[in-house]
Amino acid sequence: MDSRRPLPSSEYWYLGSPNPAVDDLFRRVCVLAWPYALYCATRYLHDVHAAYDLMDAAVSNAEQYYERFQGERTPTQLFYRIVSVLKRLSKQRVQNNREIFCGSLYDLEILATALSSKSEADQTAYINQVLGRMSERSRKITYWRLAGHSWRQIADALEASHVTVRRAYHKELRGLLFQSSDRPSSNNRENSDQHCRPN
Repeated sequence: MDSRRPLPSSEYWYLGSPNPAVDDLFRRVCVLAWPYALYCATRYLHDVHAAYDLMDAAVSNAEQYYERFQGERTPTQLFYRIVSVLKRLSKQRVQNNREIFCGSLYDLEILATALSSKSEADQTAYINQVLGRMSERSRKITYWRLAGHSWRQIADALEASHVTVRRAYHKELRGLLFQSSDRPSSNNRENSDQHCRPN
């Protein structure tokens, strides 16, 4: 896992290249493209946090594009490549609602609203219950995401594709959210605390 602190949400954290010239080039292009990623995430997906995943995918695509042309691409060409991919991905994800909302922030916001009227103890018990049912891998991913790491950073740590990691995590999370749709009551709170604590 990259030990550097994540930048504030108003900026995009480019993971970097071992080549200083390429690193500088992509950092400058990312600064220019990031506002459009925020626009796409808000306009099409109605979730500003989705901008990170959109940028991860678009930057990865631009890196491959850059390598394919053996570095013979200008900052303007890379910028338009990223913007084009951002727009295309946003529209694709709108058309495939199952992929966007499956175990995503949308589900969690619904649960947060439903749980907001519960006591703090009930809310904690429910969260412990969901975390306790997660696989060890998904628990790690949850903590990494809460710490501000992108899907690409997490995938690098797990030595896997960020798309595969994200989809598998969302699929498991959705199953757990539906499984746990019966909210914990004060009668089973003690039992949840005892048996569903995360490791």
